[in-house]
Amino acid sequence: MHSPPYNLTNNIFSSLFDEEQIPSSSIVVNDIVNVDNWESKQFNNNNTTTTTINPSPVCIERYDYYESTEKWLLGVFALPFILCGLLANGMSILIFSNRHMRKQSVNWYLLVLGTSDFVILLGAFSVLTLPRLSEILVWWTGTAISYYVTPVFYALMTMAQTISVWMTVAMSLHRFIGVCFPYQSGRVLTARNVKGIIGGVILTAVLFNIFRFFEVTFEVCWMEPIGVELPVLRMTALRQNELYRKLFYEWAYTLIMFVVPFTVLIAVNSMVIGAIHKSRKIHAKLNVREGNGARKQELAKEISTSIMLVAIVIAFLLCNTLAFAVNLLEKLDFQGLLYIRLVPWSNWLVLCNASINICIYCIFSERYRALLFYYLRCFKRKGGGGDINNQNNIGFNGTSMSFL
Repeated sequence: MHSPPYNLTNNIFSSLFDEEQIPSSSIVVNDIVNVDNWESKQFNNNNTTTTTINPSPVCIERYDYYESTEKWLLGVFALPFILCGLLANGMSILIFSNRHMRKQSVNWYLLVLGTSDFVILLGAFSVLTLPRLSEILVWWTGTAISYYVTPVFYALMTMAQTISVWMTVAMSLHRFIGVCFPYQSGRVLTARNVKGIIGGVILTAVLFNIFRFFEVTFEVCWMEPIGVELPVLRMTALRQNELYRKLFYEWAYTLIMFVVPFTVLIAVNSMVIGAIHKSRKIHAKLNVREGNGARKQELAKEISTSIMLVAIVIAFLLCNTLAFAVNLLEKLDFQGLLYIRLVPWSNWLVLCNASINICIYCIFSERYRALLFYYLRCFKRKGGGGDINNQNNIGFNGTSMSFL
């Protein structure tokens, strides 16, 4: 049995089963599929037979080791990114849930984005890194744990990915309205409407991916030549259904996770960048004049906030473009050596995207930095005292900070 080369955009399933290639879906999806495709081929090639061993039936399969580049990239090199990303997103969740940050509705998107990225990284460790690292360490218990939890984490990761993608889109649209239609934004971007959008994205993502829980199962088999029992990932009847695969993976997934969000993000943020350029010209004119201090400060905050959100989108597009390309290669049935080589790197880039937003927040958000340093000081003092809700403790007052 061989565990799949995952594609955080869909490649779990691509290597699991000996069937016509199944389209990709999410970071975890392709790994499951790839594992079973490979397993079935190896099972047939090695003339392995299923044997009944009393008192319970046990299948016998041949364990195949992970490809070297994939194993070291996702099993070792990705590990510090995942651990740092988990800490960074945990800190972002703490900071954006603080009452000072909750005053700005745009931070609600970032709170949900940090939570979804945390789930993606947690699932990536369990499904991608743990089995490869366990193979390197010859710790088969870790491999077994990974395969046991994969059916659940697979579904949770796909939900989190959908939420992450569309929360980025919603955040971009929010900023687009605020920058390009400032006079209408107060009426449109009310707290109630923003909560409705966020709730709608989460609910839609859950419903869109709910059947993922019923796509993967496992069977415990005796693995040769390593001489241990391990779970073997199997596709359920639902996942093998021709109509389901065609409608969901070939059409719905590609459109909802790639084509539509990429198109919207590029179009909307191009207009936001144009608006930022105009705002900079206005800001430059105000700098020449006297007596416009309040207006200049407000405009500077708006520009900084817009640039930060655009930077988040650019990072998202850069890190997910390769995953989009891998998805297209799969749709075109071009799954040769190039495809196999690109899958691990596309996974790694998705993991990077889920880990690096804290850097963008620290660069552009003074309030985020202030809260981050405050929490770090508290943790250094053994989880230390002090009320984070006390503005004097944090070291800023709410009116002098940027939106973020």
